[in-house]
Amino acid sequence: MNRRGFLRGISVVAGALLFGRTQTAIAASPKKIVKVSKFPIGSNTQFVAANGAPAFLFRTKSGVFAYSAICTHLGCTVAPLGKKLVCPCHGGSFDPFKSGKVVAGPPKRPLDKIKVSIQKDWIVQA
Repeated sequence: MNRRGFLRGISVVAGALLFGRTQTAIAASPKKIVKVSKFPIGSNTQFVAANGAPAFLFRTKSGVFAYSAICTHLGCTVAPLGKKLVCPCHGGSFDPFKSGKVVAGPPKRPLDKIKVSIQKDWIVQA
């Protein structure tokens, strides 16, 4: 095998490791968002998701949930307006209390969900 073939083989192995094509999984620790004691029921806040995108976190009597703040229409950032998340670009409106579903405007699908949970004293992104 020449040097080029060897390097190509190394690249394939490295790519497989990076993109999860191995039998072994590396467990990532959850991303801490906010302490439970600092985030009472009825609260919502913006945070940065593990992928670097803006997101919104909500806490209700039944638990916590979060959505990407990226509009599913053209990728603008939504902002809270009353009890909705509204896109300033084209007026898309989403209801975070109904699975992020579209309630107005051009978006065709709901906001992307972000998995969050309460672990010990923290609200974390899984």
